[in-house]
Amino acid sequence: MKRITVVTADIINSKKNTEFLDATIERLKFLKLPSIITPFSVSRGDEIQGVIEGWLKYPEIIRYLRYFCRPLQIRVGIGIGFIEEELIRDDSWKMNGNAFYLARAALEDVEKIKGALTITKTGTNEFDAFINCIWLLIDAVQKKWTVKQWEAVNEYEQSGTYEEASKALGISMQNVEKRCRAAQWKQLKHAEKTLSKAQAYLEKFHPSTG
Repeated sequence: MKRITVVTADIINSKKNTEFLDATIERLKFLKLPSIITPFSVSRGDEIQGVIEGWLKYPEIIRYLRYFCRPLQIRVGIGIGFIEEELIRDDSWKMNGNAFYLARAALEDVEKIKGALTITKTGTNEFDAFINCIWLLIDAVQKKWTVKQWEAVNEYEQSGTYEEASKALGISMQNVEKRCRAAQWKQLKHAEKTLSKAQAYLEKFHPSTG
């Protein structure tokens, strides 16, 4: 059995933002990373889904997904589990397994928790409570990001230095640093690094798994 993370998202107020949907579908084609097993794609009109290797080893992908979907906002359900059948690498909607069911259940739970935009389900309630507290804090920070802060954070992460990011954005290094600081980028990145250790922690609850 292969460990996987399934991400299922829905677009908030999609019927009121249909003019952005086609552009979002096109942008998602460029969200490509070695850790993404099945590319993110849109189905059922306003739902997005993708499959990632491991158990939440790459939580930054959720941030990338939000970035690629802008200006649309999304709710995200994350299911952590296994896939027992053969992977269908070009279409996650044709696959099933416990991780897919957990992602769907997580997405349904997002609307029940005030302020939440991201929920993870693993089948282990104690672990879920811990990890979703971190997501709740990340959501609270990211909801306040301006367009300029999103751009600064993304470019700084890709470039690696304020100097290179400033060249790409056409602004001063000081402004890049200021926007990243206002976005609480260092704190958020630390939270993502903590989430990336989920597999090691979860194995303590399921020591006999894969």
